[in-house]
Amino acid sequence: MRWIIALLSLLLLSACGSTRKQLARADQYEQGGMMQEAFSAYEELFDRRPKAVSAHLGMKRTAQSLLDRKIIAASERYMANDLGVGDRNRTEAMQWKRTMDGKGLALQWDDHVDDQRRTAQRNKARTLLDEANTFYREERFAEAQDMAEAAVKLDHELKEADYLALLAQLEPRYRQGRKAEELGLWRAAFTQYVWITDRDVDYKDAWDRMAVAKGKAMYTLAYVPLFNELLYTVQLGMPGQVEEQLSANLKAAILDLKDPLILLVDRDNTHEILAEQQRNMQGTYDDRYAAEAGDLLGARYVLTGRILRFDDILIKQIEVQIQMLDVQTGRIMMADMVRVNRQEIGKGTPRAQLLERAAARIAQRISEFDPGAK
Repeated sequence: MRWIIALLSLLLLSACGSTRKQLARADQYEQGGMMQEAFSAYEELFDRRPKAVSAHLGMKRTAQSLLDRKIIAASERYMANDLGVGDRNRTEAMQWKRTMDGKGLALQWDDHVDDQRRTAQRNKARTLLDEANTFYREERFAEAQDMAEAAVKLDHELKEADYLALLAQLEPRYRQGRKAEELGLWRAAFTQYVWITDRDVDYKDAWDRMAVAKGKAMYTLAYVPLFNELLYTVQLGMPGQVEEQLSANLKAAILDLKDPLILLVDRDNTHEILAEQQRNMQGTYDDRYAAEAGDLLGARYVLTGRILRFDDILIKQIEVQIQMLDVQTGRIMMADMVRVNRQEIGKGTPRAQLLERAAARIAQRISEFDPGAK
């Protein structure tokens, strides 16, 4: 029994001696400024002997010294206006602190480095603004915008950069608007000026040019459906019914565009127009007839629509031939074929969906119409 006690005592003395030696080695590293080596030595000892208070305190001291060094490295770069390297050093310091905090060391952060970072950011933002101004003067607007926006990200209070980023977007738009005016593309010009005034309500010249463009681009439009008796060789309802339904959907779709340049002339005479065509099917209802109908309605342009195919039971499709005519000259300004098939409709009444989708597609084509386009 005595020999067991003696052995345990010997082992305890040996362990204590080993602990003192490792503490001494760690302290030697620390005194010599070898903080990483000292920290590793203290940490190794603490992992083996969690109750070793001296090891834990040594870990905290050396970890704090390492953090301070990283912060100083970041501060030096910020003071030299080297924001990129300064941020990398600061990030490394923050990661180190998070790791050490996770070990329960609770290191102290020096807020002074954050002040220096903000100063470096303001200086960098001013440099970027100078570059943005140079690009703007050279009419390199996209690059000017990029530099100005980068400056704003670094310094949100740099209002000059914020405004320059806006100007770099507005100026090329304004020039595109003036160019469109020169070409007689008044809708295109109007669209550019609207974009500008939506973003800068104080851009007076853009407001003035927009008013001119609107006056030139605005036009009156009437819709004249063309009757196709071949549709009614199958049972679709009363003759002209599908045309009337499409007409109602189309007028609603055009109004839904809320396009300030389109003035829809609607005297609710679709039924009379179709009835007249049905009574005189031996006559030819050509472009001249449509233009005359539009003239009677008081419209500058007339849109015609002839349903070539319609099946809401088996194939479930619609095909509409449309034309835009200049009432004054009889010239065809736009012609297209609009189709909707069964893959584009969902559950519900096929007829209603086919007509609604066709009307929406026609309205979209009308929204792209520019009377000045050649």
